[in-house]
Amino acid sequence: MSFDKVFKVDALQDEQIVGSSPEIKSIKRAVKKLAKLDSNILFMGETGVGKEFIARQLHVHSARRNRPFVELNCSALGKTICHREIYGEEKSIGEPRVQAIGLLEKANRGILFLDNLEDMNAEYQREFLQILREKKIRRLGGEENMPIDIRIVATSLYNLPKELESRGFRRELFHLLNVLQLEVPALRERKQDIPELFIYFLKKFCDEQGREAPAIPTEMFESIMEYDWKGNVRELENSVQNLLAMSPELQLATEFLPFRVKHHPLDQLEVKNLKGVINEVETYLIGKALRKFAGNQVKAAKLLGIPEATLRFKIRKYHIPRD
Repeated sequence: MSFDKVFKVDALQDEQIVGSSPEIKSIKRAVKKLAKLDSNILFMGETGVGKEFIARQLHVHSARRNRPFVELNCSALGKTICHREIYGEEKSIGEPRVQAIGLLEKANRGILFLDNLEDMNAEYQREFLQILREKKIRRLGGEENMPIDIRIVATSLYNLPKELESRGFRRELFHLLNVLQLEVPALRERKQDIPELFIYFLKKFCDEQGREAPAIPTEMFESIMEYDWKGNVRELENSVQNLLAMSPELQLATEFLPFRVKHHPLDQLEVKNLKGVINEVETYLIGKALRKFAGNQVKAAKLLGIPEATLRFKIRKYHIPRD
């Protein structure tokens, strides 16, 4: 099983960070500036905001663009990812020596993407601190240290500068990784980007499936703007994929959104002459008020905010039962 994701430059060459809100425009400008530098950087932000995608965009615009982008999930260190995958291995089985290349060696002269930095355990914190200080690694079973040149782009769900001690994270390691810093805002803080992202993902999945993009109902846009996307861009992307998969051909059915679509209480009224609609509303509300008070017209009129005489007139006009 391979634990690394070596990024191919062509994959994102034509893609851009989607959005036109002031917040995302600021991110775009920052990425281009930070890409020109070669210092380690920490991205902070909630799950699903797009930290990995932005890190890959930084890689595309950097001087290391033709070298690997190697991903390492810190939550898996010491669990599904062991020292062999990190450092590689070198051992003698007859001749010649057998070598296994580790993730750190694969990232040499490229970018090492450390996801979920806050989950790195104490053992690996100590080891990474040594690597960053010495800029050398040694394969397991090897006899020689190899110089290594990597730029580290790390991510954290938390504000690590404020939570270093409470999370037991080594301060010196943090400062070596946090030379540059960028906070990626949650989707609810840049709602202006939601329609643009929705259309982008819809077109993306339609293109992948070789199908025509369906029209988007107006009420769907209203609903996705009202919804609180706690899973951020990732939740929106997954929702669009599910919506497209479950909806009828060339249609988008709101029932397949990840939330109940809010309808205006008058949505069920038939569109017709305004006078007729007003008559329907009055008939319904007067009847409901009378039923609420078991036909008591005095209480019903008070609730409706109209004189009793007006209520009696409308009861006769609309032939409304009095109880």
